[in-house]
Amino acid sequence: MEYLEGYNNNLKNRLYGLLCEREKEGEWQKFLDSIVIELMSYPEENRTINYYRLYTKVASLRYLSYEYFRTTVFDCMSLLSKL
Repeated sequence: MEYLEGYNNNLKNRLYGLLCEREKEGEWQKFLDSIVIELMSYPEENRTINYYRLYTKVASLRYLSYEYFRTTVFDCMSLLSKL
């Protein structure tokens, strides 16, 4: 399970990077797509309710205004600690 901790830390860093990309009005949507694709490859045996909450929150980021986007990214980072 140590690899999952490393994976979750990496994903947390990528979510923060996504937030930075959105703030500088860069190519954040492509970055978001890569994170969603990566989440889809999460091992099925480790998919808990918190995984599904994380996945749906990340998938919804495309449709949120900046204010909610930022809050949701931090919610996602918090959920990663619970996986």
